[in-house]
Amino acid sequence: MDYPSTKYGARRSGSHVCCCVCTALVLIVVAVFITLGLTVFKIRDPTMTINSVSVKIPPDSALIPANMEATTDSSVKNPNILALYYEKPNITSYYGDVEVGHTEAPAGVCPARDTIRLKPTMNLNVTKMMDDPRFAAEFANGAVDLNTTAIVNGKVKVLGVLSHHVDLLFNCTVTLDITTFSMKNHTCWTHMWFWKRKN
Repeated sequence: MDYPSTKYGARRSGSHVCCCVCTALVLIVVAVFITLGLTVFKIRDPTMTINSVSVKIPPDSALIPANMEATTDSSVKNPNILALYYEKPNITSYYGDVEVGHTEAPAGVCPARDTIRLKPTMNLNVTKMMDDPRFAAEFANGAVDLNTTAIVNGKVKVLGVLSHHVDLLFNCTVTLDITTFSMKNHTCWTHMWFWKRKN
């Protein structure tokens, strides 16, 4: 004949074993996610290439216009096997240390291991550029250097479960040919910050 205390002890022992098994399974799943995140799903910096820059000046403007409209055709390559969901890129242009233009590009998705094209248009304040003593000499030589930064906030999902926040910084130095109002050359670099978003 089984006594109640014996049955209770058996049930308690079974529950303890079940709890240990569940905990072990959870730890294994977490370890798998961490391993995947550090190896297969390791995030690499996207790259940006500026394909062209076209500049329009207002009709009947002076030799040096007060404003110019610049349209940049750029490509952003996502080398990762995770799609990047990004908010509106915040784009700012500087001449020296002075901000001379600002715009935003549409939000969207950069698919895994794919390249997207962005064509933002920005109004450049030439009057501010002329306040810099270097501008007259550069304009006379037919080339002006602009520094443009694009800040992008977005997220990626690992296996559709773990959501991680991503901050991207693109920085490009573009030399504009004044005689043709087009890009002469450029250099770009990218940096990315990647962490799990806290809810």
